[in-house]
Amino acid sequence: MDLEFTFRISGSYSPDDIPLERLGEYLKALGELFGERANVHFRSLELGSTVVRAIVDHAAVPKVEARIQCIATGNAGAALAKAYERIDALLRDDNATGEIADSSGQVIHVDFPGRKRVEPMVYGPIKQQGTLDGTVFRVEGRDSTVHVGIMDGERNYSLEAPAAMGKQLAALFRAGPIRFRGMGTWFRSGNGAWDLRKFVIDGFDELDDGPLSAAIADIRNAPASDWRTMDDPFRSLGEERDDGESTH
Repeated sequence: MDLEFTFRISGSYSPDDIPLERLGEYLKALGELFGERANVHFRSLELGSTVVRAIVDHAAVPKVEARIQCIATGNAGAALAKAYERIDALLRDDNATGEIADSSGQVIHVDFPGRKRVEPMVYGPIKQQGTLDGTVFRVEGRDSTVHVGIMDGERNYSLEAPAAMGKQLAALFRAGPIRFRGMGTWFRSGNGAWDLRKFVIDGFDELDDGPLSAAIADIRNAPASDWRTMDDPFRSLGEERDDGESTH
């Protein structure tokens, strides 16, 4: 049989004064949380606190129950956790709390702390000169600042630079790995994670991403290099190191 769920918003709007657009944001977020969108239907709003009643079609009940249980037990995946956080953020902005429950209110129950959530301590801003490596994938600017997007593996950063550097930076688009020098503004969360909020470029260097064998060949071909006469320059360096007095 079909199963009914309720989502209650406490301490904020009533059904008579909740803005339609805001209700739409909650419903969209609920749809993302429940999943199985073709089988979850809005039924009604209940008087008193704002209570959304939703019906889940029989065929989709096990999947929706499993998703809600994952949230309740703290085992939600990244996408599901993001949907939960979205609803909690809406409640926090509305100075409210919330809950989801099945029709019995006992078997499945998920709380949203909303305004009661304790925010982790954040330290910063901390400004420090440093470097960032990455490949340029975006250069744009409509004012006195150029915005530069770089990729370092799976991580993206958005950097800033003076407009005078715009043409130089545009020439680096997809040109290979670049090391940017500049001033970074960092924040540190209570769990020790560092978050880069701003990085202003004051210089850069193109990095050589060629193979090590090519670098060795360049050194061998240098006019003053002794490596041209060595069969294995790395072994020779190791032997010289072993003959020295230092063991470090």
